[in-house]
Amino acid sequence: MVAQLGAICLCVVMAVGCGGEEADIAATPTGAVSEATPASPPPTGPSQEGTPTTPGATDVSLGAEKVETLANTIVRRVTFEDGTTYEGTISDLVFRTAGKPDAGHGHRVVASWLGGARWQVTIFMRVGDRSTEPPTVTDLVGEFYYDEEKDEFAAANGRALLALTGRNPCSSDQPEPGYCPLDKELRP
Repeated sequence: MVAQLGAICLCVVMAVGCGGEEADIAATPTGAVSEATPASPPPTGPSQEGTPTTPGATDVSLGAEKVETLANTIVRRVTFEDGTTYEGTISDLVFRTAGKPDAGHGHRVVASWLGGARWQVTIFMRVGDRSTEPPTVTDLVGEFYYDEEKDEFAAANGRALLALTGRNPCSSDQPEPGYCPLDKELRP
């Protein structure tokens, strides 16, 4: 009886130990991966045993907060197709693409780690135009890539391209593939 109880305790201890490893793996963030980004993140440094490890959830969370703050505060100067030059944060420039400067709006910035020094930054924006009856609500989604090593944002969808360059990728006779329609999301 004592031997059976000991065997059960050993199985429980092993199951808890294995469950902890699975929980750590499940906490590793995943995101949309472009063709240029490897499917699994590269190792970041040696662990105590000398084997490579990936960043922990805390490191990624802190990195995401930093990237989200940058997207919310970095100021860019962009000249739109009509010749008007705007200077503002990336979020403000996404809002400008709606063409409703008097409308109220709110936004949320989310950064997803792609691996290495690359992030995908999504700006979700809701524009409420009360000049129409009933009021019109428009949801905008600007998708960007941010490279920590280069410290630069690049457009990942049409709405972002319009915000960063002032050029509507859908306005020409030959729309740019991958950027039209403006709010097409990249996630599968």
